[in-house]
Amino acid sequence: MTLRRRFRLAKMVGTRRISKRQHTSFYFVLTFLLLFICILFIEVFFVEENNPMEFSIFERLGWKKDTNKEIVLPPHVARELARVITDAVQEDLDVIVNLYYDAVVDETGALGNKNVDHWQPVRGTKDKFLVFSAYYDDRRVQLIRVIAAARTRNADKVMCKFWFADGYSSTTVPAFNKLIQENWNLKYSAYFVLCPLSKALPSVPERVSIITSENAEITNWLVVHNNKQNVTSPHGIAVCVKPVHYDYNKLLSFIEFIELNKIFGVEHFILYNDTIGRDVACVMRQYMANGIMSVLPWKLDMVSQKEIRTEGLFAALNDCLYRTMYRFRFVLMIDFDEFIVPHKSDSLTEMLEVVAKNKPLKTGAYSFQNSFFYLQWPSDAKSRSLPLRLITLEKTVRKLKFHPHKQRSKCIVLPERVVEMGNHFVWEFLPGRAMANVHSDIGFLHHYRICEFGGNDCINTTSRVDRRIYRWKDQLVQAVQTRLKDWEFICNFFAVSADKKTSLLL
Repeated sequence: MTLRRRFRLAKMVGTRRISKRQHTSFYFVLTFLLLFICILFIEVFFVEENNPMEFSIFERLGWKKDTNKEIVLPPHVARELARVITDAVQEDLDVIVNLYYDAVVDETGALGNKNVDHWQPVRGTKDKFLVFSAYYDDRRVQLIRVIAAARTRNADKVMCKFWFADGYSSTTVPAFNKLIQENWNLKYSAYFVLCPLSKALPSVPERVSIITSENAEITNWLVVHNNKQNVTSPHGIAVCVKPVHYDYNKLLSFIEFIELNKIFGVEHFILYNDTIGRDVACVMRQYMANGIMSVLPWKLDMVSQKEIRTEGLFAALNDCLYRTMYRFRFVLMIDFDEFIVPHKSDSLTEMLEVVAKNKPLKTGAYSFQNSFFYLQWPSDAKSRSLPLRLITLEKTVRKLKFHPHKQRSKCIVLPERVVEMGNHFVWEFLPGRAMANVHSDIGFLHHYRICEFGGNDCINTTSRVDRRIYRWKDQLVQAVQTRLKDWEFICNFFAVSADKKTSLLL
């Protein structure tokens, strides 16, 4: 037998062995799956569970519940199946969560509204030109104000095509691009596209499309929000937060942020979803179901920090300004690691009633100075006995010196008096309105973060202990514990890691 024939024979034998092993592996996997299905079938239909609590895997996946068709699994079976699903199809679950929010979240937190605002393109422009939402604004002149993102310099000229109810013909008018101030000289910026309304129009448009010419293809379709018509008078307090990104999944910090602000008197939260993690996504869904949170999809086709600043945060802040206008009396513009804390009152509501007595007709917003509570500083000894690791109770050492107003400060605004919102201050008020600087004795911004310039040099700055948050310690701990307990099985918080639950506790 020649060497070549021996080689071919050996190769054939090797190929057959590999093929045989593959078939054996396939049948082994198939047998395992069939066995698992049989066990699951027996558990569901033949094994009784003494624990009366029911848990549905369909709820955990966020699917609509149908009590006539849904199979409700016993808790121990559901938990095991949830663990298998979490381990095997985490990517698919993330897709489901993102599709859920992209498809069904509107500005009221209601489900099933196909008219939810989202980023849409304007075709026919030289550069990217995207539009998000539209608002009727008659405070100075009648116009439709569109939240957009476009090239910072020499943005394409566009037009507004109005669509009316009751069968009136559409109308096209030239638009004006108004650059929103803060852009860091990046390629793209947030914009207002201003669409003037003439008295000859039959009514306020129902929708508007931004186009490049009268005969251009319609590639966007924005609902015109008319809050002034829909709300009799603004009341209460809301919070606006810039786009949630980097798969944000700080479960305990997120719940702490919501619950502490609720204790302070906040009634509603408006968030923008770029990317979120599974735990926070599930908690958002529960808050939405309770009517205290709205989450808007925020898939902006521009590279953050390279093409546009921080996921287009200035478009989000100004969208939230107009979204809350006439609906809420006061609106906080803050981040998840920030809290505007009253230091002489028991709530934001009480504090704002006090400061509003000074020049009530001239004030358009209140500025609160920033003080850092650096995370590198030691945790408060009193926090060691607490059942949860809450950042506002752990970190009670703060920088002694406050930043001046307009530097790191944050605002509470009266939306109908503001034209353009910035990150740390208001860029433009209506004529006759102005900023009121609130003294730190009354209240200031508690900002919990690491040293802002990297390293640990910040911990050498002059500091003092500030336990003001302990005024609400019992309420806060109880509220967070309640949320974790109520939603643990619905959201399956601790499926990924057995140590995850322990890490939340002391």
